[in-house]
Amino acid sequence: MTVSPDTQMPGHRLGRPMLLDQLLRHKGGAFGLAIMLLFIFLAAFGRFVAPYDPNANDYVSLLSSPSASHWFGTDELGRDTLSRVIDGSRIAVAVAFLSVSIAMAVGVVIGVVSGYFGGYVDAVLNRSQDVLFAFPTLLLAIILVAVLGPGLFNASLAIAIVYSPRFARMARASALSIKSSEFLDAARLAGVSTPVILIRHILPNVLPPVIVLAALSMSTAQLAYASLSFLGLGVSPPQADWGSMLSKGRDFITIAPWLVIWPTVALVLLMLAFNVLGDAIRDVLDPNHSSIGKNPDTLL
Repeated sequence: MTVSPDTQMPGHRLGRPMLLDQLLRHKGGAFGLAIMLLFIFLAAFGRFVAPYDPNANDYVSLLSSPSASHWFGTDELGRDTLSRVIDGSRIAVAVAFLSVSIAMAVGVVIGVVSGYFGGYVDAVLNRSQDVLFAFPTLLLAIILVAVLGPGLFNASLAIAIVYSPRFARMARASALSIKSSEFLDAARLAGVSTPVILIRHILPNVLPPVIVLAALSMSTAQLAYASLSFLGLGVSPPQADWGSMLSKGRDFITIAPWLVIWPTVALVLLMLAFNVLGDAIRDVLDPNHSSIGKNPDTLL
């Protein structure tokens, strides 16, 4: 039987309408998608939704408890906590998508090239990723931010560098498993160039498990950024940020616990949404419930 060089491995490509339809039918997927879309909406239109200016001081209402005028209370400068939690979602969503997108792009390229070519190329690229694996995740992120300087983009870039090896390892494993497949042999015999083979034939078959890992990694990436922000390595004040809000709120936790409760609730909800959505995508793309992407931290 002749194998067409355009043939893709069965079961590895799923149209976006079909994927979305199955996610909506999945209870966990529908919940995770709804929560994620809510935070994306708040990130995009939070300034219009928030009841107050998140950076406006009201010295008459310092540390006011939750009330009809301030549902989540106010902080030590009289700023509305609800407005600041809503405004902080913009940073949270931006960091999650930016850092994971960069990590996925860099990691997939390294992994696919490493797995396909093998030999010295694989040895050099794989060892470079092992060096990053040798460092604790948060410690390496702190070192990189200290070198690059605090800020949203630098923190996202640091997290991306830290997370790229997990994508590289998964992409490499997928590339190794399919590089000797019949459809790739047919493509080589047909004279298809190596770049076309990598982009058109290997990459689509590598993406499904990588997408699952990306969804799961967004939760841990957001937690990593919150940790950096808690240490003062995130965005600069007075920009609302959940990590910095937790850092400042701990000084008033006994007299104003709402300063810690609401940023924590928002952080946990967003992380839960990413985790549940990642599990749902895994269930849709891999009905056999393989261990791929179950826990991104096990790849460290």
